[in-house]
Order: sequence, then structure tokens, then C-alpha cells
Amino acid sequence: MRKINSTNSVRPLIGAVLIWLCCGTAFVTPIHCQTYPPPAGAGIVAALQFDQNMYTNQPASVWCPPCTTNNPPCMLPCHFMEEKTAVAQFTFEVTNQYSTPRTFQFSSGQQFDLELSDETGRVVTAWSDDKMFVQMLTSFTLESGETKAFTADLPLQDRWGQQLNGTYGARAFLTTSGPLPRVEASTQIVVTLIPQSP
Repeated sequence: MRKINSTNSVRPLIGAVLIWLCCGTAFVTPIHCQTYPPPAGAGIVAALQFDQNMYTNQPASVWCPPCTTNNPPCMLPCHFMEEKTAVAQFTFEVTNQYSTPRTFQFSSGQQFDLELSDETGRVVTAWSDDKMFVQMLTSFTLESGETKAFTADLPLQDRWGQQLNGTYGARAFLTTSGPLPRVEASTQIVVTLIPQSP
């Protein structure tokens, strides 16, 4: 009869118990008491920049030159000034500071978004408002130390077509699918409205 080495059969069980005690119960693979892959938001640095800090919107208006005489009656023509809405260009950068690659998965072709909120916290416009995206799973991977930049334009008007005027909070974020922490960055911009001529 062959002798069974009970020591060898017990070692894997002891190792599994030690890992469980060290790392706790998790639904990801524990390696040296660290979960792998790590959470999407940890070790990922995001930054948001605009091409300028202040923008100016010009509403439509009518300008009439002043009359210098009423004899003969003033017949100078008035001029119509077209509405000019400023367009902000923003860059949203995501950097992987891990020593291992990080993969981000999305439920559609949209991989990021940007929202502007007024002083009450109400979202007045978003980059994705007037856009459609392919309905298929997409993803991208960042190697260690790699940065991915998203650059886009945003007309400075609200969802109802009214020109913005005031200070707004800007927040850009990855539209990742699943319960992972959101990767995002925030800043502020100022939009002024040229007063209409009397």
C-alpha cells in the first residue's frame, strides 16, 4: 500500500487560508494581499484644461448711429449685429500611474463627456447633448505612464439655445460601464455677455 503524504496535501489548504485572512473575501484575484486588477479610479490621474479661462458671448442686437441734426430729418440706416456664441475648446487627459496596464470598458462608442453646471449645481449643457454614438462595446488600454487625451469643442449656450452668462463649473469624466469609481476632473470657466446697445 502506498503511503499518502498528508503534509503536501495540507500545504495548499493552509496557503489558501492565509491568503483569505490577509486579503479578505474578494471577487477578484488576490496577489500579495493586493487585489488585481486594481480599481479603475486608483492610481489614475485626470486633468481638465480649457483654451482660455474667460469667454465672451455677443447677443443679437440692432445698432443705430446717432443723428447729429434734424434738419433735414435723420435718415441714417441702422445695423443688425448677428449673435455670436463663443466656443470653448477643452482637453481632458487621463494618465495611468500604475506599474501595470489599465483597461477601460464602455457600453457604447462614447468614452467621455463634459458637463457645465451653474452656481446652483444644475447642469446647463453637456458635450454629448447633440451627439449620437455607436451602440457597441468599446475599450482602450493605458500602459504604465501612458496618457490619453480627449479634445473637443463646446458652444457656450444652454440646452435651450440661450447664451451662457456667469461662472460655471466644468466636469469631464470617462463614461465607463460597471460600478468602478468614475475617473473625472473639474475646473471653472467664466462667460460674459456683451450688453446690448440702447
